[in-house]
Amino acid sequence: MKAGTLLPMACSAQPQAHPWPRRGGRPTLAEAAQLDREVRECALRLFLAHGYERTSMDAIAREAGTTKASLYARFASKDELFNSVLEWATQRKDWPLREPPPPDLDDLEGALTAIADAGLRRALHPAMVQLGRIAVAHASRLPESAWTQAVLSWPRQEMVIELLERHAATGAIVADDPEILAEHFLGMVAGVPARLASLGIARDRAAQDKRTQVAVRLFVRGLRPD
Repeated sequence: MKAGTLLPMACSAQPQAHPWPRRGGRPTLAEAAQLDREVRECALRLFLAHGYERTSMDAIAREAGTTKASLYARFASKDELFNSVLEWATQRKDWPLREPPPPDLDDLEGALTAIADAGLRRALHPAMVQLGRIAVAHASRLPESAWTQAVLSWPRQEMVIELLERHAATGAIVADDPEILAEHFLGMVAGVPARLASLGIARDRAAQDKRTQVAVRLFVRGLRPD
């Protein structure tokens, strides 16, 4: 496993005692929050390992060390749990890779390259590719999962928007529609490689780096004033 790569926590195959003392009545907020995280971690691991159809609520409850009744008290159905897990996983900054520090926004081309590289590493991570395949396969029945995949890059998109607005304010570039431009940029540098990866098509690092450089230069050239 590469340094910095984070996979879901290991879940025991049998229910286990929780570290907190059990009392009568409702769990504390801390207990409930930890159980919610354990459920999502274990569900994510099972969905990635076995797919959506072959992952049951019984298995998730067993792996998380809780009961099916407790699981259904939190999620009305497997569909609801899957959508919750998908959104939770894709919005994390520590999964499947830790997000790098923000780039220097004063350097337009350098920042775009750094954002592209970070987005590409995340999009091409095997766990993210597999999760995307599952989401796409069930998009017609689970429309919320398709929506989550569509906004997967939103925090990165906000960074590109801020970058474009900053340089447009100085007159260095023209960016009348920064949101649309950011969407197109991320589609070029990460969206296309991610789609190819979902089909089992992978380029070597040198070839992918070359395509990222070409995309960044093309994008910046199109923003320069006439």
